[in-house]
Amino acid sequence: MKSSKNFWYQVAYDANSLWRKRKCLLLSLCLLSFIDSVFSQENAKIQVTGTVTDSVGTGVPNVTVTERGTKNATSTSEGGAFTIHVRSAKSTLVFSSVGFSSREVQIGDQTNLAVTLNSAVNNDLGEVVVVGYGTSKKQSLTGAISTVTAKDIDRVHAGSTVSSSLAGKLPGVTFRMPDGRPGASANIQIRNMGEPLYV
Repeated sequence: MKSSKNFWYQVAYDANSLWRKRKCLLLSLCLLSFIDSVFSQENAKIQVTGTVTDSVGTGVPNVTVTERGTKNATSTSEGGAFTIHVRSAKSTLVFSSVGFSSREVQIGDQTNLAVTLNSAVNNDLGEVVVVGYGTSKKQSLTGAISTVTAKDIDRVHAGSTVSSSLAGKLPGVTFRMPDGRPGASANIQIRNMGEPLYV
């Protein structure tokens, strides 16, 4: 009798133990799937594709497409197409290229973008330039021309002479002081070869 009682006690204990193990295993699996879903949502990225065109509608190659605030970037293909994976729908893409104005676009619920960049190049070739021997249009000149405005000189408090205020403002132009006298003018040379022509 005692052994049958122990037997049933052992069976009940084993069944209870098995139920606890299953319960623990089931709870662990639920917890694991919950953690997995949380991490997959955190690391999920949205794929955004699109094309970048100029004002005429031609695809612009080599445009840098950057997710603002990150190092996540790509560039457009020869036809202006791009693909980038962004963190969230709140991300903003920055489009920049040489010769074009930069543009920012917030993703929102869009996954396919059509972005148009406007030209940033100032077309000042029709500007009239005064040269030492007359006037000419900028587009017909073959030489290098540098311009310094009064506003550029006002920003620098380099000294009392015009030559000292021009120092560092023009590429290829060197300024050398022949002596240390106050108010003395500098010797100015263009690419170490000749004297400039002042207009």
